[in-house]
Amino acid sequence: QPCPDERACALRRLSAMGQSDDVAAAAGTPSGVSPELLDELDAFALRVELQHGEPVRPRSGLASTFQCCTSRTKPMHSGADRPQPIWDTADMSWLDFQRRRWNTLWLMKTVYNRLKSCEAAASSDALPEPEQQKMWNDCHRLNAREMREHAEQVKGFFIKAGQVMSAMVGVLPDPYTDEFLSLTDHLPVSSIEEVCRIIRRDLKRAPREIFSEFDEQPIASASIAQVHRACLRSTGEIVAVKVQHEGVDRIFREDCSTLAIVAKQVVYWTPDLDFRSVIEDMSEALPFELDFRHERRALERAGEVLRKAGNPCVVPRVHPSLFGPHIFVMDFVAATPIISLADPRYCEKHGLDKHRILRSLLDAFGIMAFKDGLFHSDPHAGNIRLVLDPSSPGGARPVIFDWGLHKQFTDDERLGVAKVFHSLANLDLVGLFDALAHLGFDFKPEMMTDDFRREFLEKARSAMKDTVSRETARANVKHELREYKERASRMAQDGTAQGTYSPIYFLEELPKCVVSFMRMLQILRGLCCAADAQGMPVLQILSLQAREALQEGSRCESLAGRLPLFTGRSAAQRRRPTVDSPRHWTSRSIDSAPDTVSLEARVKLRLEELLQAQRIVGAQVAVLQGEALGCDVAVGALSTTDARPVDGRTRFPLLGATPGVAALALLRTLRRISAQPGNPFGVQTAEDALRTPVSAFWPAFGGGGSDVTLADVLSHGAGLQAAFPTNFKASRLDDIAGVAKHLEGVPLRRTEQRRYAYLLQAFAMAKLGDCMALQDDLLHWLGAELGPLGLDAAAPTGHGCDASICRDLPELSRVSMMEVQAGRDRRREQRGEPCAQAKPEVACGLLEAMMRDPLAFDPLQGNGHGGLFRGGMPLGASAYGLASALASGALREDLEALGATAPAGADTTALGWLLAGGATAFTAGGLQIVEAKSRWGRRYQGYGVVSGLGPVVVHFPDLAKGGLTVAVTVNDVFHGRSAVAEVMSEVLGHYGCAPCWTKMPIRTHLDAIRLAGSKEVEPFVSAMGGLQALKKSLTAANSASTDDGLRPRSRATCCWQAARLRSGPSHARAPAIGGVWHRITG
Repeated sequence: QPCPDERACALRRLSAMGQSDDVAAAAGTPSGVSPELLDELDAFALRVELQHGEPVRPRSGLASTFQCCTSRTKPMHSGADRPQPIWDTADMSWLDFQRRRWNTLWLMKTVYNRLKSCEAAASSDALPEPEQQKMWNDCHRLNAREMREHAEQVKGFFIKAGQVMSAMVGVLPDPYTDEFLSLTDHLPVSSIEEVCRIIRRDLKRAPREIFSEFDEQPIASASIAQVHRACLRSTGEIVAVKVQHEGVDRIFREDCSTLAIVAKQVVYWTPDLDFRSVIEDMSEALPFELDFRHERRALERAGEVLRKAGNPCVVPRVHPSLFGPHIFVMDFVAATPIISLADPRYCEKHGLDKHRILRSLLDAFGIMAFKDGLFHSDPHAGNIRLVLDPSSPGGARPVIFDWGLHKQFTDDERLGVAKVFHSLANLDLVGLFDALAHLGFDFKPEMMTDDFRREFLEKARSAMKDTVSRETARANVKHELREYKERASRMAQDGTAQGTYSPIYFLEELPKCVVSFMRMLQILRGLCCAADAQGMPVLQILSLQAREALQEGSRCESLAGRLPLFTGRSAAQRRRPTVDSPRHWTSRSIDSAPDTVSLEARVKLRLEELLQAQRIVGAQVAVLQGEALGCDVAVGALSTTDARPVDGRTRFPLLGATPGVAALALLRTLRRISAQPGNPFGVQTAEDALRTPVSAFWPAFGGGGSDVTLADVLSHGAGLQAAFPTNFKASRLDDIAGVAKHLEGVPLRRTEQRRYAYLLQAFAMAKLGDCMALQDDLLHWLGAELGPLGLDAAAPTGHGCDASICRDLPELSRVSMMEVQAGRDRRREQRGEPCAQAKPEVACGLLEAMMRDPLAFDPLQGNGHGGLFRGGMPLGASAYGLASALASGALREDLEALGATAPAGADTTALGWLLAGGATAFTAGGLQIVEAKSRWGRRYQGYGVVSGLGPVVVHFPDLAKGGLTVAVTVNDVFHGRSAVAEVMSEVLGHYGCAPCWTKMPIRTHLDAIRLAGSKEVEPFVSAMGGLQALKKSLTAANSASTDDGLRPRSRATCCWQAARLRSGPSHARAPAIGGVWHRITG
């Protein structure tokens, strides 16, 4: 029962309003009492009922049993030495708000002056290192305490800012994160009277009518609301009631205005620290956060998405009818702080694996952001807790509370951000900037240099590196601070912004969708560091969800047909013969009688096995006997991020096969020129045409007057591999005129040694097409010469219905501190170089050029929007188009007339073997010599175009009647060569043969050993994610090349294998590229 003093106080308040206990009771309802007092009466009645278990009289009799509501004494916070602060800002005046603003600005100035004073004292070198460290610690401790006290005093938005800063473990000094951690649980609370008033106003019912139990003290309090434990009177269910603090909406609006002033002043003092966009983003989200109806919908939607995805994270369910703008009722979840994972004894006691638990949490955010578009954007330690569950991964389930601050992506935004993460994980420089442009990143044109693009990629990856300890994170921040000071010093000297990475210098506009997402990601990383979970592969986890989201988006016709990520040039529709067409061949060679199992069935089986083993993404196989179609199979998807299926019309990137295909066009042009009497190039007969000097067509080639012939250039005997510009960068992949001019300034002479001219051969072919056929575009030249033969060349690939160049290595997404430190050292070394006069451009070899800029040689550069050429890599064609052109009788006549199939030499180096796909013997016409060996020992020689990156088209004149032509196209540049070798073995095995060019000769083995100790290889290995990452990927690729690495075989598969065994060793499996690289990398 209430004490007499409380009753007397209540009676005095009623008397002051002109009422008495008897009058109120007689009236039935205390109509003369103010609504505020009625809420206080309800609150007291609820307390009496819950504390003493006795029902109270109706409101008419409450005047004799209510407690003085002016008492606002709060209990001490458990484990703290200071009382729980009170949320008492509902009746603030204009003067109070102005006082809050001036106090905030004064504190900002005080903190800034204190830091500048310490910086000046530290730079004077008057203090020894230990005293400097003590001075900084004292300064940070004082600043942190004053900022925390200010947040608790003024409340509002400053509490939320402190919560965000509490998660920046390793980024901010420890005194800040430790001090602000109390803001995640020791927050101001509203009185029970204010809570009851809000419940009555929103739900139109008294609290005691809804709840049979209601804890007076909140179990949690945040900057906007607090949560009480209660029991529903109707069902007896234990629930959590979230109630908004009264008057918080006006306070937050004022605080956003104040923080905007603070952000503007900070930018004035320190231009690199620009968080104005963060304040703008949070200000725009504020109206949605203050209306709990939006939060209720976010809770329901996120919970449904995670449950469907099978993620163990818990999102409380919302009661369907008990909600309003300032209150809602949800499931009560008893959880512990997630920071408990930092305690080894706690984890050992409960058998917890913190890495698996946090991986589930990161997976949940990837699912929400990339697959659904709605995600929690404030996951600090107060909003993420744990529920012990031995059946869940890691022994516990993360619980995500407080969905007031959430972000909704559009389909464009969520898939664009997903593409960014997938590109970062795979070192896809072109894909990264394409996705950023799709998101609305407007870079300043003067900043878009090759060095900037590469360093931007490195910086972005370092921001998502694997989590480290607090000490390592703190050392990382010190490195960043040192770089910042160096940049600031250079800017002060030359007045430029060179070297800075603040968005205000290189961006015209920063998309707001990215701001909220990066803020969320930073908080999650800080949470992992606070839990002492080292080595969490944040980028790898999110990139896997990003890839799945992109695949799902590509399967949706409405998205695939509308979003720029998936739309583009549509592939030309053309009628194609099928296997059941009258053109299907029936004649067979006597020496190469096919097995009883159909060729198409064998090829399909092999492709499906490779697809299941994740060694191909998409592939096509076309086989022609004579000019009749014998097999046309397509499997897989357009890319790792575009799940639309490959069909027979899909064009695949030619990559390194482009120069060989261009050589066919050159031979056709040359044959036509030789047939013209008195032609301006001095070509007399077709037999002598290939011996014509290149200078007859391109006078300035090789410094002018070079003795290099067309046959030398086509057969890689002109020394082009050693003629790279020293400043060869990604931007030069489209600069045909610039590279051609460079080749005119490099003295080139014929050489008996053959060295595969990677990339530069395509530039030489493009220039010769301009000189010989007056075709200034390589694609037009291919279409004019080879189009009539069936080649369906097109550019660029990677958009619309064309396949993209792929490289999906999970280990590349692991970003270690070693990679981050290597990037810093390289930039520091570059900055240390004297700014002397530019050195004259000279030539260098392929490995040296790769050492200077490895990413310029990345095949994924062929996916870019920058131009249509890109070193010839993106030019695409289908397997059927390639096979049709090479099988053409007209082309064979040209080759015979020119003597283009005569052997001209071989490249014996390991690098040439890798780049040429093992076919390192060249003909005078630039084709590659290939051999197949039958089970009876007979050898069949053929020719074609083979690329170490995948695409292959070969023709064997004597293997079948009318000749046998096989074309295989793939888009996975890492596993492509080994996968193509297996498919080629499958096709030739149908005729009782096996390919010989896929086996590395002993001489090449020796060169690989020499190359293993070469420093030139190191940059390439680093660009692929480091030696250890490359070894892991190659081990997986090598193991996958055996039957044990493929999926279990079905009964039908075993039957086909038995057919192979009965017919002899027809299926000679080619060694995988992994075995070669194991020799090179030791």
